[in-house]
Amino acid sequence: MAIHYFQLDAHGTPCNLGRTLRAFGQAIKLIDVHDAASLPLDLDEVHGVIVDGGGASLTASSGTVEAFVRAAAAAEIPILAIGSGARLAARALGGEVSPCSERGLVTATLNAVGREEPLFAGQRWTSEQAVWNDECVSKLPDGAKVFGSTPGAKFAAWGLGPWVVALDWHFEWDAKEIAECAQGRGAVSSSSVVSIERLGALLAERVSMVLMPVDRVCTGRARDIRH
Repeated sequence: MAIHYFQLDAHGTPCNLGRTLRAFGQAIKLIDVHDAASLPLDLDEVHGVIVDGGGASLTASSGTVEAFVRAAAAAEIPILAIGSGARLAARALGGEVSPCSERGLVTATLNAVGREEPLFAGQRWTSEQAVWNDECVSKLPDGAKVFGSTPGAKFAAWGLGPWVVALDWHFEWDAKEIAECAQGRGAVSSSSVVSIERLGALLAERVSMVLMPVDRVCTGRARDIRH
């Protein structure tokens, strides 16, 4: 059993998230979506799905990944979508995406619903986060709940049922990726990097304990993960 980690582009690297998940005993299978040979054929041995990237989510391979996301959601397999993965998941599950531009360090804000979401326990109402967006979710899938926003994206964090969580900021990045996204917008302070990495590690722990717990796996499906 493994978490299938779909890397949509060079910005979809596991970084802090990958290290934390492995420290909790999670197995991670990295999938380069541009390499057809690495794409899974079915949901066998899939414990969770993570879709991650920066920039735009619509690529030559996005239709294949969207189909996998829909199948995983139908099978009640936990899904975490990050950055362009959040937009891909929204489109795959019936939402809509529109062009926008938001890049660098921004203020991410959780709403009251987000603050009550177990996955965000310990997160701040507002925090500095790294984004790399060439588009934003403009319409959520039916039944989805908004958890938070950024200045350029009112649906920057959302969830659908107990199985799908999407974040349009890169809590998983390390200093190198954070500096790259902010290039041309001024130097990133060490305190900003430390804060993003600390909150990111905390969120990654919650992903392992709440969304994709190791100890609740049965024939490829995690059960009763949230309540």
